[in-house]
Amino acid sequence: MEHSPNPYHLTPAEIQWDDDHTPVAAPFGDVYFSRDNGLEESRYVFLDHNALAQRWSELAPAGGRFTIVETGFGTGLNFLLAWQLWQQLAPPGWTLHYLSVEKHPLRPADLARAQQYWPEALRDLSLILQHNYPSLIPGHHRRMLNKSQVCLDLCFGDVGNILPHLAEPGGLPCVDAWFLDGFAPASNPGMWTPELFQSMARLSAQGATFATFTAAGAVKRGLREVGFAVEKVKGYGRKREMLRGHWPDSPSAEQPPECPPSTPSLHTADKSRSQQLPWHQPAAQHPVSSVAVIGAGLAGCSTAAALTKRGLRVTVIEREAKVASGASGNPQGVLYTKLSPQPGPLNQFTLSSFLYACQHYQPLVNSGAIDGELCGVLQTANTPREREHWQRLQQQLSNPQDEADWLRFVDAADTERYCGLAIDRPALFYPNAGWLVPGSVCQAALRDSNIDVITHSEAIDLQWQTDGNQWRVMDARNQELCRADAVVIANSHDATTLPHCGELPLRRIRGQLTYLPESDLAQRPSSVICHEGYLAPPVEGQVCLGASFDLHADSLAITDDDHQHNLAQLDDIAPGLVAAPHILGGRTAWRCASPDYLPIVGAVPDIAAFEEDYAPLRKDARQNIDRPGRYLPNLYVNVAHGSRGLTSTPLCAELLASYLCRELRPLPFSLCEHLSPARFVIRDLMRNRR
Repeated sequence: MEHSPNPYHLTPAEIQWDDDHTPVAAPFGDVYFSRDNGLEESRYVFLDHNALAQRWSELAPAGGRFTIVETGFGTGLNFLLAWQLWQQLAPPGWTLHYLSVEKHPLRPADLARAQQYWPEALRDLSLILQHNYPSLIPGHHRRMLNKSQVCLDLCFGDVGNILPHLAEPGGLPCVDAWFLDGFAPASNPGMWTPELFQSMARLSAQGATFATFTAAGAVKRGLREVGFAVEKVKGYGRKREMLRGHWPDSPSAEQPPECPPSTPSLHTADKSRSQQLPWHQPAAQHPVSSVAVIGAGLAGCSTAAALTKRGLRVTVIEREAKVASGASGNPQGVLYTKLSPQPGPLNQFTLSSFLYACQHYQPLVNSGAIDGELCGVLQTANTPREREHWQRLQQQLSNPQDEADWLRFVDAADTERYCGLAIDRPALFYPNAGWLVPGSVCQAALRDSNIDVITHSEAIDLQWQTDGNQWRVMDARNQELCRADAVVIANSHDATTLPHCGELPLRRIRGQLTYLPESDLAQRPSSVICHEGYLAPPVEGQVCLGASFDLHADSLAITDDDHQHNLAQLDDIAPGLVAAPHILGGRTAWRCASPDYLPIVGAVPDIAAFEEDYAPLRKDARQNIDRPGRYLPNLYVNVAHGSRGLTSTPLCAELLASYLCRELRPLPFSLCEHLSPARFVIRDLMRNRR
């Protein structure tokens, strides 16, 4: 049987160390930084020739975001020097957004070794970077540093694949400075391509600058051809020349080539054929300084927190008397994921959101800001298909040199060492995961003076005011609850009761928890155990078993049948663990899911306009249509997180904030399409179902 490509594979950097402790990239025969004075060369080339000291000293006190994109993260030297200068000069209301692409990232041990010889002034920042350095997994890895004053996006993969997919069709011009720091063109021609220069043109804000150590003619010509002003200047030390330049302050009459077309993976026909179909246009249409968030569960509260970190004013509207009253009100929720050996958008998203969530929650748990324990999660392989997946994952992730720090493969005979119980099944163990109290996560997210919470109030209607470009949020008595520049609908399956969202294909799934006294357990689990249900370590003498899964229920009444179902699942995985159960009670709630099990996150489409603009898809799903998708102004949704809300909502909140604030996305363009609410309209049109 032929298997799909390995979605977890990347090739780490192969480092040779010179006698003077300089790291050399063996395949490229080039050093990571100058043997003479690497720090001063980096300052000279990248900081000085992008005029960062002057530009950051002149930033307006009101706050904002300065974005740097780097090609070649290497040892992190350029990032650390920029971070150090940012701390010295930038006003407190500003965020440094630093995105770096690296095809062959250093192993953590090599990163630490490279940085240990740098001056004391960089030592503290180096240690923070090492602590937050991502696992060596392909894709986008976001890290919020210095209380979110620094947003670091490390993108592990080929720059030719990553940069073109950072922007929507038409561009996302928000990059203020470029650090072109890949290995020299003679050693690494695969990076210095027309696609790199075209991506730079699409992503550059007016007046954006670039600097690079190289003065190669091909680089100079490539940048000029897409519209950059380029000049040669004196290089550092023994290097005679280098290049610097800028993007014009006003748009050129000759626009750079368009972004790559929409992903063909939404096609129903030939998926290998590319297609020009720019339906995904999620950026805010009007400036945003205030946002109304409808729903105070995990999705709504995470969104509010992400927006206030950008300096926006947020009003959260909750129908019930307190936040986290729905499924987010369960006493224990599990931070976990389900991996697949198959590549694809669902696996790509679940892995990305899980890795982000683990590092997002860790400092909050450590500081006591939220309740829970990152004690690890053991996920058992229960069926023949799951065991086959387990074996394939083990093959894909087995590399003796690069043992994964985020995942362990556990044989059936060894489970007790990881969870405290002997379970006769192979399993995956996630050491950085665990259980959290969702309500405490919601409360912590709302602890900001820029967030107002309105409870006992149900949003019934949304009215767009063209005179002020604002939404009015109305209640059942037609009273105005608030006005805001944008609205995010995050009230789970109730989203369909609001105007403009009635066609969202949401599925309502009933789940019931069962509570037992800790004394019923023959042994105490030391970590969370996920099987067909889950068992979390006891808290305050009570055990929480979960959870039933019922697609057809129409009532939230607690039933004895579901209690027995939860107990039977536990007995199947750990026979005799509960000999004589004393059920203390339980809790029910509705999960909200989508047909493809991905969350629904993004701008709300104007469905009538979509049906008009993309009508030719009904007859030919591969039709090229140049017309950009039309969306309702500044209206967004964030729903359908299913049973993994703790895992998926932090990253989805960052994605929504990037749309509203017109930032570089924390996910590639194609995956953003797969989360968009408009995906269902496009699919239906391609299948001639609307």
